[in-house]
Amino acid sequence: MKLLNIGCGHNYHPDWINLDLYRSQFVKYHNIKNKLPFSSDSVDVVYHSHVLEHINKFEAEKFIADCFRVLKPGGIIRVVIPDLEQICLEYLSNLAKGFNSNDQSAILNYKWNKIELFDQIVRQKSGGEMLETIKGGKFNKDYILFRNGEEFKPLLNLNFPDGQSPNFSLKDKIINFLRRDDRFSRLKRFIVGFVKKANPQKSGEAHRWMYDKLDLKILLASVGFRDFKIMNYNESGILDWNKYALDKAQDGDYPRKPDSLFVEALK
Repeated sequence: MKLLNIGCGHNYHPDWINLDLYRSQFVKYHNIKNKLPFSSDSVDVVYHSHVLEHINKFEAEKFIADCFRVLKPGGIIRVVIPDLEQICLEYLSNLAKGFNSNDQSAILNYKWNKIELFDQIVRQKSGGEMLETIKGGKFNKDYILFRNGEEFKPLLNLNFPDGQSPNFSLKDKIINFLRRDDRFSRLKRFIVGFVKKANPQKSGEAHRWMYDKLDLKILLASVGFRDFKIMNYNESGILDWNKYALDKAQDGDYPRKPDSLFVEALK
């Protein structure tokens, strides 16, 4: 079978064709704004996780149509994105708790939910309000891990003295850590971009849109996909899906990105 993982970052399996902006031993270079380098009706599975939100709606429609083009009839597309509905439900729950009972933990969580909703869309400097909040130390660590998963562990465990920006030596420590550990590609871009003062609106860090289950259902159907289904991280129509562990955390039996919506459809 020909299995295609687009925008894979660190999250890849050697049995798949892995595409990303950063090439490595098992990863080939590809910019998703360009046409996929495969002939029509040639791929059995297309998978991408937390990719679609980084391009605008017009680009997303072209990209999904191209995914449809390369898939064989009956082929599977699996799309994983930050779940707007889930973020909104968490926000409304913590808003009510914080307002009605002045629950300080709920207020911290409410503030994090607002960051999830808006920060990566509007931020003007790399890391944005999300990194400023973590630097300031005013957050609920367990809640962030519950919402955002294992990839945030290295960042939450860094010490930012007095809530200030990292000094030169700490910047070096951050970059050296990330160079040694290839598991956290998304986090690598996040922090190295901050250190280098990258413009998140131009670097690919920013989100261009957010999706829920209805939005994705409409988008996939608009290019011809059928049999839309909501899945779980360990559930799929893809043969031997759990063997690849692409949506599973490395340190336990739970989703790698808990804030995700997992969907599949057929060509």
